[in-house]
Amino acid sequence: MFRSYDVAASALRYHQQYLDVVGNNIANVNSDGFKGSQFVFDEVLNQLVDGTKIAPPRPQPQGAINAAMAGLGVARRTIPGDFAQGAFKITNQSTDFGIQGEGYFVLRSPKGPVYTRNGNFTFDSTGTLVAGDGKKVLGTDNRPLRVPAQYQNKPFFMNASGQLVVRNGDPGGVVIGQMKLARFTNQQGLLREGNTEFSATAASGTPIEGAPGTNGLGQAISGVTEISNIQLADQFTNLIMAQRGFQANAKVLTTTDEMADRINQMQ
Repeated sequence: MFRSYDVAASALRYHQQYLDVVGNNIANVNSDGFKGSQFVFDEVLNQLVDGTKIAPPRPQPQGAINAAMAGLGVARRTIPGDFAQGAFKITNQSTDFGIQGEGYFVLRSPKGPVYTRNGNFTFDSTGTLVAGDGKKVLGTDNRPLRVPAQYQNKPFFMNASGQLVVRNGDPGGVVIGQMKLARFTNQQGLLREGNTEFSATAASGTPIEGAPGTNGLGQAISGVTEISNIQLADQFTNLIMAQRGFQANAKVLTTTDEMADRINQMQ
């Protein structure tokens, strides 16, 4: 009977983690470029039951009667990311960008490049294109995209090739940089560095980089941002499931405690 303490305790622990994941998804429903997370439960290894004793698993001859099995609780298998495309929000801001298809914008951080779908950028005092936290947006030459001083008061746009072009009265304008995107063969291997930023790992593979529309990368679109891919209806359903699961296993724990107390009173 006391095994149910461990079973219920493991369920409470992982349902709390489930609640944490769902809560973070809901909290970031309005975060541009946010990609949600899922929670996958896994059954803890079963053991064969021999009468009233728990015995280690043993092979059964073909055609034998099915063995009685006792579950040992639940665990977390993984917390995979949901990398589905989010909808676009039209901002009409020339420094806002969205990606239609695969790929991430590449930012420079003190620890190395990080990758994001949040294209809500702006220019800093030096004319460099930066993310909201100040990280610099990199071009295909691995340098920050920067508008030269003589063009900083000029309007600019991004053409179909992902080039940043300043309108300077010249036909076609002046190209000041080439936007760079990166994609990965295994997005689930990416490490979250924040709610909208990721870094590469051995599991994600080496980033495949290039200009928008090349190397299997999507198209970069200006004047829009990609909103969170969170569906609130789904998350509220998950929230209820996590809450009910937590409450049910808390009841198992209290019931087990009551039964143990009665047994102790009988002795």
